[in-house]
Amino acid sequence: MKSSITSGDRRPRAASKMTLIFCLTLSTGWAFAHPALPIPNNKPPKSILTHEGFSNTSTSSRSAKEKLTPISGTPFRGISKRLGLCANDEPEEKPPSQLESIVANAKSIVLFKSNPFTNPTLRTKYLTAATAGLAVSLAMVPEAVSFSFVAGVSPLVGLWTTVVLGFFAALFGGRAGICSSASGACSVVVAALCASHGGGYLAGCAALAGILQIVAGTAGMGKLIRIVPHPVMIGFVNGLTLVMLKAQMTHFKTAGKFMSLFTAEGKATYGCAILTMFLVRFGLPKLQEKVEAAKAVPPTLGGVVLAAIVAKYLKWPVKTLADVAGSETFRGGLSILPKIGLPSSVWEPLMNAPVETLRVILPYAITMAAVGSIESLLTLQLLDGLVDDGKRGSTKREVIGQGIGNLASGLTGGIGGCALIGQSLINAQSGGGVSRFSGMSMAIFLALGIVSFAPLLGQIPVVALAGVMLLVCQSTFSWGSLRLFGKIPNIDMFTILLTTYVTVKDDLAKAVLLGTISSALGFAWKQSTTISAQITHTNLNVPGGGPRLPNVKSYNIHGPLFFGSSQAFSGLFRVKEDPDDIVIDFTSSRVFDHSALDAINALANRYGALGKRVYLRHLSSDCAKLLGRFTTEGCPHLKLWNLIPQLIRYMALRKTLNTTKTLPLQSLVERR
Repeated sequence: MKSSITSGDRRPRAASKMTLIFCLTLSTGWAFAHPALPIPNNKPPKSILTHEGFSNTSTSSRSAKEKLTPISGTPFRGISKRLGLCANDEPEEKPPSQLESIVANAKSIVLFKSNPFTNPTLRTKYLTAATAGLAVSLAMVPEAVSFSFVAGVSPLVGLWTTVVLGFFAALFGGRAGICSSASGACSVVVAALCASHGGGYLAGCAALAGILQIVAGTAGMGKLIRIVPHPVMIGFVNGLTLVMLKAQMTHFKTAGKFMSLFTAEGKATYGCAILTMFLVRFGLPKLQEKVEAAKAVPPTLGGVVLAAIVAKYLKWPVKTLADVAGSETFRGGLSILPKIGLPSSVWEPLMNAPVETLRVILPYAITMAAVGSIESLLTLQLLDGLVDDGKRGSTKREVIGQGIGNLASGLTGGIGGCALIGQSLINAQSGGGVSRFSGMSMAIFLALGIVSFAPLLGQIPVVALAGVMLLVCQSTFSWGSLRLFGKIPNIDMFTILLTTYVTVKDDLAKAVLLGTISSALGFAWKQSTTISAQITHTNLNVPGGGPRLPNVKSYNIHGPLFFGSSQAFSGLFRVKEDPDDIVIDFTSSRVFDHSALDAINALANRYGALGKRVYLRHLSSDCAKLLGRFTTEGCPHLKLWNLIPQLIRYMALRKTLNTTKTLPLQSLVERR
């Protein structure tokens, strides 16, 4: 073996042999000296593979023995040498010990690919979601308290319902950004139950409603929200906006009348609300454009906090949350934590008389489950259109998530609820629409506020939160719907107005049901007026060796044939004036239901009574099968002709076309 010693330094050949033996020993025996650190196949860094004493001439002359080989258990701390080392090379680096190699390996281990504490993008995402949840938690307080009064229970019950329901619904729900709480729609439903049987039955009703929602969600019934027309959606949004606006107006009234601007209380109340609205809409967004650090705080949260500080510093006579809900609600401490389990007022009757107890709460539970699911799914669809994150919410998961939340709420003595569109919009506008953590943090912050910071939370002015909700009403209302008069069909405009009115006057479930029925009937009526017939003449080649019939009268049907158009379909034909053989061509039509089948059969009987024959042409395969199953007694006057050739095989009648014997209905097909 030729030595690779440089010309500037020549050493004895023995020293070169000793160096070679030493390197061979290191390159082949290091793994055995360290059994806990096997030699990996990964290549070490280039900085370790290169050496100052190596020749950088043509690499093609290197033999296979001169390949670089790592000799340590770690590619970051190991030593790599060429097998043919020179005597003038630098002294060998001492191989790392087993402990040093383990430490080096440990430093390179990454447990999480995306660590939210080290990844700046994820850290910003979760921080934004947390601050959005904090802002929404403040907006949840007056709503939960108000709905508690509607249901006839303590404000603490509504607040803990918001905590439990909001957390589990956000965790298991259909999309990020939805915030759930005790709602007015559900509170109105169970108010009569609370008045007749006490607040204890509300917990059982909420738990049962949750179970029904879980069953409905598992069965995929959430998909039924797809049949809700767009005019119903617009009416729902407008009606819910008016309901929220009506609820906020109560904070500006005293003794049933609006406060006067000439009184100190009126000036402070209106001034605090206007200040909050100005900060949220203009002040803080302008500040965020100039100061990067201000973007960490949502304008809604900053506006409410600043308005509360100003009201406290200037001693404005405004009502606070503690004034509305009572000081007992915001006393704080662990003593106000909810107890797990159904209250004894409903548990004992359920054990002693389960059938009678279920008979009482089941109707309310069914209504509550339906109302909560409809409002939550409509909120889901609304957020899908507002949050541009490229994702679509799952209706199945949303219904199941609401069911789990209501079940957990009932088991902690809550009253149940559903998703709130106003607070969900606040969450989305604050940046929380891209993470489920925003809804979960809302519940966590609200729970911490009730237990640890209750006195401080109780000092927030109610009108400051009302100002935020007024901005939500302004952005939620579909102002474009006011310009739709005269531009859309009258039935759609009527559906919008009907849904809006019923939402305000009654409840959401009835509004959606009536709106959907109205829209469906309007669509059916419009489609029923589109059916028509074009009369032509055609040549009829009867399959099965039948005669060729020239110049046969043909009715070319246009438009759908269903229950709404069956009567108009029958009026298109002149039975007495028509020849003995006629063709009904369904190329531009389709048969949908039993009413259509009955209309075709009745028409064939009318022609048959006069000794005439009817040929159905280009009837789709599924329509032909329906007609074949429907006509069980046979109809010799009715022939199915020229169906879709790719789907139905040739079949012929057992008799000639002029037979008078009753034959079963069969398909005659002519290839095109």
